[in-house]
Amino acid sequence: MTNPEYAEVVIAGAGPAGASIARLLATRGKQVTVVDPMFRSTDRLEILSPSGMSVFQALNLAPLVRNPSITRQCLGIRRYWSSATVETDDFLCHPGGVGFVIDRARFDARLRKLAADVGVNFVSGRIAAAWQDGDEVVLRVAHAGATFYMYAGTAVDATGRPSALARRLGAERLLRERLVAHCHRSGRLQDVDQRPTWLDFEATRDGWSYQLIGPNGRQEAWTVHRGRTRPLAQTGGCVDASSARLSRAACDRWIAIGDAAAAFDPITSQGLVHALATSVVAAGAILSPRGLYQEASRIYSDAVASTFDNSEVGRRAVYHAMKMRAG
Repeated sequence: MTNPEYAEVVIAGAGPAGASIARLLATRGKQVTVVDPMFRSTDRLEILSPSGMSVFQALNLAPLVRNPSITRQCLGIRRYWSSATVETDDFLCHPGGVGFVIDRARFDARLRKLAADVGVNFVSGRIAAAWQDGDEVVLRVAHAGATFYMYAGTAVDATGRPSALARRLGAERLLRERLVAHCHRSGRLQDVDQRPTWLDFEATRDGWSYQLIGPNGRQEAWTVHRGRTRPLAQTGGCVDASSARLSRAACDRWIAIGDAAAAFDPITSQGLVHALATSVVAAGAILSPRGLYQEASRIYSDAVASTFDNSEVGRRAVYHAMKMRAG
C-alpha cells in the first residue's frame, strides 16, 4: 500500500458536478480532494434553458454564463417537421426569458479553477476499486501504471454515466433506453459574431437531430439514435446518451451526483442543470450536522428516482408527439 492519503471528502470526477460540489464544500471548511483521470474533457456545446438560470445564480455562476468566450445567447428552439412547417418555441415566453449555448470545455475548465482557488486538491487517477471500512470509504486509485489508496470520511461519485464509484459500492445502473448521440458536423463559421442564435431541432426516422452555434462561431450538428450498441458509443464522434439511473443514489458515507446518479435523454436538456442542482443538494446533506445518515440518503435517492421517472413521462410524451408530427 503506497502513498496513503486521507480527506474529509473525496470526489471522483472533475466535471461540472464534481467541481461545483468540491468548491461548495471547500468554502465551508471541508478538506476536499478530487480524483479524475485529467486526460480528457467534455468538448462540445450544450444548451442551458431559461429555467436553469436559478441554479447558476445559486452557485454564483451567473458571471460565467454572461462571458462571451464561454456562452452565446440562445433565443429558443425551432422545430422542423416533415410537413415543412416550422414551430418556434421562443425562450422569452419562459420564466427567465433567455437561454444560452455553453462551450463545455471552457466552462468546465473555469469551474475547476474556481475550485482550485478555494483550496480543492486535484489528484490525477481513476477509481479502480472502492469499499467501506468502518467509518471510512477506501478508494484504490490507478495512475500511470501504479496504484495508491485514499481514505475518505465521505465519497462523492461525479464520474458521469459510468457511475464508477457507486457501482463499486453496491449500486446498480438501471437502463431505461439505450441511446447514442453522433456528432456528424463540427467546425467554426467564418463570419464570427455574437448575435443570439437558435437551437434547430428536427425529427428523424430513427430518432432526432439538432444543430446549434456557440461562442466564437463554433457550430455542431448531432443526431440521437435508439438501440445502438455500447462499442458504437465509444467510437469517434459518438457518445453514450442513454436514459438511466442508479438503483440508489446515496448510502452511508457516499452519494452520487449529476449523470452518475441519473442520466437523461439529451432531448430533455437537463444534464448540466441536473449536475449543478444535485451538487448543491448533496453539499447540503454532507454539511448538515448528521451528514449522510440513513434517512437523508434514502430521501435523496427517492428524490433522484422521482425526478428521473417524471422526466421519463415527459420524454415519452415528446417522442409520441414527434412520431405524430413527423408521420
